[in-house]
Amino acid sequence: MDIVTNTLIILSNGRIGLAVAGVTMILMLFGLIRKDPGMMIFAAILVVPFSYANGSWSGFGLFVRLLPLLALGSAFFISRDDPIFAWAFPMPIFGYLIYALFRILAA
Repeated sequence: MDIVTNTLIILSNGRIGLAVAGVTMILMLFGLIRKDPGMMIFAAILVVPFSYANGSWSGFGLFVRLLPLLALGSAFFISRDDPIFAWAFPMPIFGYLIYALFRILAA
């Protein structure tokens, strides 16, 4: 279990974290534009390191832990062809990833 935990923390910090956050945002944007739920599911998988490393089980950290569920919800609404919810669900993820990018760059 330590290997998984260390891998998730490494994927959310440093230059690797910059790359993972960038790829995640690009996949989410392409998934929304192309209406492809598969890309959104892959982006939800890439959000997991950030939600695990920076989330907690109380307060604002709980919201961070639930970010992959928002991406999966967006994939569901993309498959149901409901554009309002498909675009609304990933907006908190975009905001959090931009915050994470600035935090990594400042460190």
